[in-house]
Amino acid sequence: MRELIKIIAAYISVTNGYSNEDEQRVEYGIRIFTFEILKIIIVISIFAFFHKTLEAAVAILTMSLIKPFIGGYHENTQVKCFIATLIIIGCIVYLSLNVPMHNIAKVILYVVCLYAMWQQAPIINKDMKLTKASLIKRNRKIGISISIVFILFSFLAYRLQIISNIICWTILFQVIFMFNKRE
Repeated sequence: MRELIKIIAAYISVTNGYSNEDEQRVEYGIRIFTFEILKIIIVISIFAFFHKTLEAAVAILTMSLIKPFIGGYHENTQVKCFIATLIIIGCIVYLSLNVPMHNIAKVILYVVCLYAMWQQAPIINKDMKLTKASLIKRNRKIGISISIVFILFSFLAYRLQIISNIICWTILFQVIFMFNKRE
């Protein structure tokens, strides 16, 4: 797999006249994208075995669209990342199916989550080296905006209680993991 990625990156770099450093960036981007797609496919396949495909997909979609802008939990290897993702998605799906959550409780949790995002996001760590104040503000606004869209959808989809719960638990988990700093 890694060899194929190197070949593709080399082809893109030669075609576009990229430097060696740019080629390494292209290779890294392709590798991360490929492993993320594989991780998503495998996680959804595992949950499909338990007839929870939609639940896992909603959690992954919510997580994938919010996390890049607010930062948070990262693992240093693909295997650890896969295991962590599987456990987190499993917890979200389990809680969504087994813990009834009324709309007032969701409103309270969402207000706390949005406040925490406003105060802390994006989390800056060695893997996310934002230094410009304008980029930090931009990521915060995008992360909060995307979260608000999911929050509104979760209330509009009140008849789909499980989906609404998955969105709530996923946003809550993302905010909790914003504060996971290992130094």
